[in-house]
Amino acid sequence: MTAQKVVSLSEYRQDTQQMHIDDVSAQAFLFLQEQAQELDLPMRKLLKEHLLGIACVVKAVEGVDEAQNWLALISDEISTGERH
Repeated sequence: MTAQKVVSLSEYRQDTQQMHIDDVSAQAFLFLQEQAQELDLPMRKLLKEHLLGIACVVKAVEGVDEAQNWLALISDEISTGERH
């Protein structure tokens, strides 16, 4: 008898949600890339400004501590390659 893989509803929802998040993130990146090309903007500078803008929004909405926590998690992920 072969073992059947049973996927829980919460696992399925989590996987589906991550898939949607990945799709939206990819679309946002492609939009930024397209705009950078159309407007002859350096992509590196545009991405840095975009990330800074996101950090400022998190700081304004969630507070300095949460913004720093996000940045620490991002830094860890860049250093280790492990997703949190």
